[in-house]
Amino acid sequence: MIDHPIPISKVYVMLNKVLNTLVRRKFGKHYSIRLNSLCFIANRTNVFYSNTCSEKITLKSLKPINMKELIQINEFLLFYIDTTLFCINSEFYIEVEELEIIII
Repeated sequence: MIDHPIPISKVYVMLNKVLNTLVRRKFGKHYSIRLNSLCFIANRTNVFYSNTCSEKITLKSLKPINMKELIQINEFLLFYIDTTLFCINSEFYIEVEELEIIII
């Protein structure tokens, strides 16, 4: 059992690696994702009156993306962000309710 919390910067790095790997395995190697570090850290260091937040993600694709696949990627990421964050840092877990995806 870990006695001290994992620093937010390490949680961010681990989450990015995990999500990028999962998206590439599920949807193809032509996808790459990156969480917005400023948004991620701000959501976890500021005081909130609710226990929910939204995250910004950049989605890079070498091929065109259709709307159906974009919706699937959004739902997939939302589920795995929450699941992974709960596993990595359950003591300071904040549920992510929505994603803002920026496509490059």
